[in-house]
Amino acid sequence: MGMSERLHVRVNEELVLDAGICEEVACPEGRELLIHPPERTLFQQVLAYLKAKPDPIRPPSGSMAGREGVAAAALTLRWGSYLAVLLDRDKPLWPGVASESASRISDGEMARINIEASAALAEWIELYRAEGGGGGRVYTRLVDRAISYLPMPKKRAKLKSERFAALADTDTAARLVEAAGPARVTRARADAEQYPNRVLANALLNVAWRSGPVEDIHAGWARGYVLTHRRITPSEERELMRIASSRLALGMTVCLVFAREQPRRPWPEQVLPYGLAKMMLITPYNWTLTESSCEVRLPAWPL
Repeated sequence: MGMSERLHVRVNEELVLDAGICEEVACPEGRELLIHPPERTLFQQVLAYLKAKPDPIRPPSGSMAGREGVAAAALTLRWGSYLAVLLDRDKPLWPGVASESASRISDGEMARINIEASAALAEWIELYRAEGGGGGRVYTRLVDRAISYLPMPKKRAKLKSERFAALADTDTAARLVEAAGPARVTRARADAEQYPNRVLANALLNVAWRSGPVEDIHAGWARGYVLTHRRITPSEERELMRIASSRLALGMTVCLVFAREQPRRPWPEQVLPYGLAKMMLITPYNWTLTESSCEVRLPAWPL
């Protein structure tokens, strides 16, 4: 790394993402790396690429739900967030990947992944809902293009998250709202009315990504968060993406349930339970509803 350098991540032979600018700055401990996000989010860069691509000659195989999960994971998490920097396949593996006690994702890096992937997922949910609320031709074509053009493990893990899906049920939702108490419901309803997509996206990403095997990679003691090496192994990437794809597929199925609901509640009321389910480990604590990215600071330690 130089004193200031732009971060790039190659997706395929056609697409190279701008992941921001990294500069070395002084700090009380000596020096650190300050990573600024790009002006255009990673998700928007990937989405623009897919919109410009032709439809695949042969439609991808598999169920629609399965394809939706893989597409959502690819667009919002694997390539649409800072995770793309950590999974850069052009970099050699960091020698410390075998250590079970070493943290390989800093708190700042995790925060940027969470923020960027959730903001991207909120936009993806809006694309799903734009054609009548049940996913239409434009959305379906983008799903198939994502499967065809973005490198991803295609198999989903066979996992279930009954608690997440249960909150789409009107009776279950009513019981949760009643149990939450007036003050909590008032705060959550205000958020759901102003940022309904992001409320759902935060909860879905928390279940699909943050509450998964990434915790074993994130936990531990820091040995230096280098940007010149890849800190997550290919097998770990496959596991992360399989689980995220499966749980994101469930999330998009919940959106379909909401679209077909009769009588249909207003969108903010449908997502309200996902802003109240902290005790169910669904609603994350203190996640932003407005930010689309953030800066990252890393100790500039040698290998």
